[in-house]
Amino acid sequence: MKNIKLNLVHFISVLSFSLLILSVSAKKTNLIDVGAIVLIQASFIGLNSTWADPCLPTPLPWVTCNSDDTPRITALNCGNRNLVGLFVDFSAMDALETIDFSNNHVTQDFPDFLAEFPKLKELNLANNNLFGTVPTSLQNNKNLKLKLSGNKGLCYSDDAVCGPIELAKGVNAGSRINSLQSILGTVISIFVMFWFIV
Repeated sequence: MKNIKLNLVHFISVLSFSLLILSVSAKKTNLIDVGAIVLIQASFIGLNSTWADPCLPTPLPWVTCNSDDTPRITALNCGNRNLVGLFVDFSAMDALETIDFSNNHVTQDFPDFLAEFPKLKELNLANNNLFGTVPTSLQNNKNLKLKLSGNKGLCYSDDAVCGPIELAKGVNAGSRINSLQSILGTVISIFVMFWFIV
């Protein structure tokens, strides 16, 4: 518990300092995208936690940005990074064209929000531990390159039985702690972002 508190205090200080730096610079990445990146970093062990602008002056190694005056994030390239954690809803990043979280250790019910990206061209979640039903809108999207192989708990119909129940129960205590940190990080980030904007 002491480590969680220390991590939380460190997280708050680094986030506050980074937001201060971001507020001073003239050119900034879209604030919604910045907030979503902060949430994604807080929810996955294994992503570098540099709480700076994700696109400027140079993009994070796992992010692709466009060249607009206010850059938008167009790709999350998080495949093969040995990530452990849970997806948080980052559907506000409506400029995303590519989402790649393949070959990681994500264990959770299939996140329905992944069907909400209007410009999405590629979604690669292969070789994780996802379970549950894949949204029909993703399955039927002819403009989307969808890769889900290696997730034995997925099914493609509401009528199907999706994977073994043990898979859902098999989320260990470490994942629960990570989930708690993710929730706390989300709440704190939203508060700090609100404070920053106001």
